[in-house]
Amino acid sequence: MIRSLALRFALLFFVALIPLLLFAALAAAPARNLKEIAQQTANEWDRLIRLRSQQVFTVAAFPSVRAFAASEPGARAARAAIALNELQAWVSADTNVREVFITDAQGIVIMTTWEGWNTDLSARGFVQDALRGQLAVSPVAKDRGEFSTFYAAPILNNRQEIAGALFLRVAAQELWQVTPRGENYYAVLADENGVRLDDSGNPAQRLESFGALDAERATRIVNAKTYGAEIPQPRATNLQRAQRLITQGALDQLGAADLNADAFAAQRLVLKPWYVLVISQTTLAQLAARLALPTLAAFVLALGGAFLLARI
Repeated sequence: MIRSLALRFALLFFVALIPLLLFAALAAAPARNLKEIAQQTANEWDRLIRLRSQQVFTVAAFPSVRAFAASEPGARAARAAIALNELQAWVSADTNVREVFITDAQGIVIMTTWEGWNTDLSARGFVQDALRGQLAVSPVAKDRGEFSTFYAAPILNNRQEIAGALFLRVAAQELWQVTPRGENYYAVLADENGVRLDDSGNPAQRLESFGALDAERATRIVNAKTYGAEIPQPRATNLQRAQRLITQGALDQLGAADLNADAFAAQRLVLKPWYVLVISQTTLAQLAARLALPTLAAFVLALGGAFLLARI
């Protein structure tokens, strides 16, 4: 009797496992719209970068800012009050803005809404870019105890020469808040150095590179304080092939296995050589959680069916 009951149970449980396995396959299948998510996220990052860059460009052209930056050092004090009041009003009106400052043409801070007057920032990459006449955006960096992004624009004198530059420091949360995370996927923003500027799957990996940096790149990052004064050198994870392909811009050669993923989609930003990677990755724990209830249901149905058949 017991043997017969066990055989019926085993047969019914095996039959119940067929839809269960189909469910498991569907549960583990990557999201079909990863490319769309990557595109939308890249568009949103571009939108925010464009908006902040336009703001800095506009304020850098304010007459008070231009007059202050273009003045001789001895004459700046008389023109400082109006410019400083306008910069402080900007900080007060925008909760994500942490600081606005101006450097002279040598990269020395000559005005700031916070602290650090007379600080030499000439080594920073975004400062050098702005003083070469470019609109500049830094990667996420850690300074003053928090993660921020710097936006910069050159300040021109009346002869259209570069007299200095205006800089805006914005909390990184402004960009992080648009990085998506779903039930079956998460997103990573990687820069041209293979460093994760954001990682919604594991925020602890922010400002970590996918793999070890090559010596030349590592030296350049240290010298330019690319990721802030408080992170001279990013830590690295062990995805060395992903690191190499991302730094080469060869994402067409990047495979899901290189990211320890089931599937992924990538999209380059328009305004910066940064990449959004939307990654689908089902862990054993996630799969087990999804299968627990159906497995229990199959067990109960098979056991009940076996007893029912035994009584017929």
